[in-house]
Amino acid sequence: MNVLLTGCRSYAALDLARRFRDSGWNVYAADSVKFPVCRGSRAIKEFFHVPSPREGYREFIAALAAIIRSAGIDLLLPTSEEIFYIAHGREELARYCRVFCDDFEVLNSLHNKWNFSGLTEGMSAQTPETKLLTSAAQLKELGDPSAFAFKPVYSRFASEALLAPSRLPEGFAPSAHRPWIAQRYIRGRELCSYHLAVDGEIAAYGSYEPLYRLGQASGYYFKPVHREKIDRFAAELVRKLDFTGHVAFDYIEDKDGTLHVLECNPRATSGLHLADTAGLMKPFGRRGERLSEVTEGKLFADGRTSLENPAAIRRGPGSLESPRSPENPECPEPAEAPPMIGYAMLANPFYHGFSPSGIGRWFHDFRHGRDVLFSRQDPWVPLLHAGSLAETVFDSLRRRIPFKDAATADIEWDGEALN
Repeated sequence: MNVLLTGCRSYAALDLARRFRDSGWNVYAADSVKFPVCRGSRAIKEFFHVPSPREGYREFIAALAAIIRSAGIDLLLPTSEEIFYIAHGREELARYCRVFCDDFEVLNSLHNKWNFSGLTEGMSAQTPETKLLTSAAQLKELGDPSAFAFKPVYSRFASEALLAPSRLPEGFAPSAHRPWIAQRYIRGRELCSYHLAVDGEIAAYGSYEPLYRLGQASGYYFKPVHREKIDRFAAELVRKLDFTGHVAFDYIEDKDGTLHVLECNPRATSGLHLADTAGLMKPFGRRGERLSEVTEGKLFADGRTSLENPAAIRRGPGSLESPRSPENPECPEPAEAPPMIGYAMLANPFYHGFSPSGIGRWFHDFRHGRDVLFSRQDPWVPLLHAGSLAETVFDSLRRRIPFKDAATADIEWDGEALN
């Protein structure tokens, strides 16, 4: 069986490629950057450079269709924000292979932060009070801006987010063309979760605390956690939408233990590193098995059984069977080694300060972490990844945008019309 992974610049895509390879699949990869991290992996049978979907949507879809036909692809699995373009062109691509994502309109309802806040009404976890801002005049009605977090309706990696600002920047003016949200700011512990869902049922997931972060943006050290409230909320939402595909959430757990869901990312995220391989592969079959039947355009997982391991934590020898939750506070967190981006950790040993205790804490965490890049079966990936980073630096300079924005600028979708 042949799988084509797109968005293969991400570490989550690299993890998926290795797991598909280990499950007997031939793994192909496609991306609109020339040197994605997956390109240096032995898990990849062949890499294809394709047009940027943001700069040439029709050319992107045509290129994928050509690859699918020429390589005999059985399954197309998008992993990053190119998923919106693939979902929009799913009807055309599904003529050649199975496409694992939900409808474009469903993905948009999750990606759009204002629409998502409405979806959580009445659920076990809800977004904090959220207001849509389409004009500068509405800012006066909010009162103290330090009570809110301000975010563009379409954004990622906390891009442009203003968290409890004492005053709004000069010239800050939401518009109908580029709306923002003001979300009640809640202090607490930041948590994240990733889920792979099939026809409204969760097949696998992992949840974590981003213990080390680049400012207020992406994390690079993912401490496993478990919360029954996260399990419950995610199960409710995917069942409500009869959802199929990747879906991830960001939360705040306040000092009283109340869980607030902040936003949704309908794509693969770092929580995938904690997901159970058997669960991840369940919708697709293992070691060359035939794919599950298709129902109403979605892949159907045979046998809907409750999860024996609700957090889908990959347990090793000596791991604890009962993770901690608010209902069971005496039990330690899951014993899985925290996944981390090793080079990012090495770049900042002073994350906790220059004191011996701060450096000791960093060293303890680094020593117990598990690098998501390095594998004995895939030894060249960390070295060849230097090409990926150099390409992103070049794009950052060329576009005159921050590095983290350059990492996805060519595949982002921010609500533009697609023709």
